[in-house]
Amino acid sequence: MPFLLEAPDCDAGTSNNSGHIVPNQEQESEPKEDNSTSSSLPSELNISEFGSDVANKIQGAEGPSTSPVEPGSPSLDQFNLGQVLGEGGFGKVFLAEHKNTEVLYAIKALKKEHVLEKGNLDSVFHEKEILQTVSSSNHPFLVSLHGTFQTASHLFYVMEYLPGGDMFDFIRSVELEEPDVMFYTACVVLGLEALHQLGIVHRDLKLENLLLDRDGYLKIVDFGLSKDRFGYSDRTNTVCGTRTYMAPEIYLKLGYGMAADWWALGITVYIMLLYELPFNNKDPVEQMSSILYDDIELPEDLSEDASTLIQELLEKDPEFRLGSGDAGAEMIKEHPFFKDMDWDHLLQRRITAPYVLGNEDLESQENPGCQAPALPPTAARIPSELQEAFRGF
Repeated sequence: MPFLLEAPDCDAGTSNNSGHIVPNQEQESEPKEDNSTSSSLPSELNISEFGSDVANKIQGAEGPSTSPVEPGSPSLDQFNLGQVLGEGGFGKVFLAEHKNTEVLYAIKALKKEHVLEKGNLDSVFHEKEILQTVSSSNHPFLVSLHGTFQTASHLFYVMEYLPGGDMFDFIRSVELEEPDVMFYTACVVLGLEALHQLGIVHRDLKLENLLLDRDGYLKIVDFGLSKDRFGYSDRTNTVCGTRTYMAPEIYLKLGYGMAADWWALGITVYIMLLYELPFNNKDPVEQMSSILYDDIELPEDLSEDASTLIQELLEKDPEFRLGSGDAGAEMIKEHPFFKDMDWDHLLQRRITAPYVLGNEDLESQENPGCQAPALPPTAARIPSELQEAFRGF
């Protein structure tokens, strides 16, 4: 059995989610991660306390709205909420059952007061827009958004439920062979290819953001740090992501593009094959130095194809990295590591996954014991003029 991996440590300036780094502000609108876990807001919120994003949303509105729920949108009373699937600075993700259809969903809940307190209003709308774009592609290896809604205190994303959990937890319970890693990596390659074709760079690809569906296929999730309207030759300077997976060019702040996602894929492949981190240092400064200057070490018993794939994905110069350029995904597909992969069959989900949830697993995963919604009360009253800022969510 493989030894148990530990999640990458956090440092100052990160949230509590595996070294997740908050993006710096740029002149352009960039996604921001809410890393707060508690609120110290006054009992009554004042519009003047918040930034221009709130003011701009409110300005020109047709008057205050006492009901933030959009006509025809889902509502909280349509769902029974079950167990908490995930929790962090962003909020909570609940397993939820639709009362009428009994279909299970993953519902992400954000407190409005936290969104306003941290100045993340633009970010939540931006993430919704990206999720809508991703969902419209109906890609088999990208998570789907089924809708959004809000109450007076919370914002909700209704997401596809993926019962297999994330790859970080999964690989601690199994020992993957190279053919298994080839399959999972190929799913991610096709998912990233689709994202890049949509003009989206993910910027936080990692094991925790790769979830297994009931058939054993991987799907890319969490677009909270993603950037859209982004071309193959475009560059951005925002420092964001998870330290362990961040490419050298992100640390250097010289501008980076879509090749940063392929570096993160290289880190992911390395961990899946070797069950350790390639630049494992708990001190963030030393880890950054290692990412920038150290060569990776690969065991002799690793196949040549796997070794060259990792080395070419973890090329420190993004211009020479495998996958750079507008034909990036095709270059990766042609690598000898994937010589036994039928890409068309995979895209059509005609290849049996290495591990498929059994009936007992599905029964335990799909019996959430959903109860009536029980969200924590807000710490502050949101006045009607601030509610207007959330119109259209």
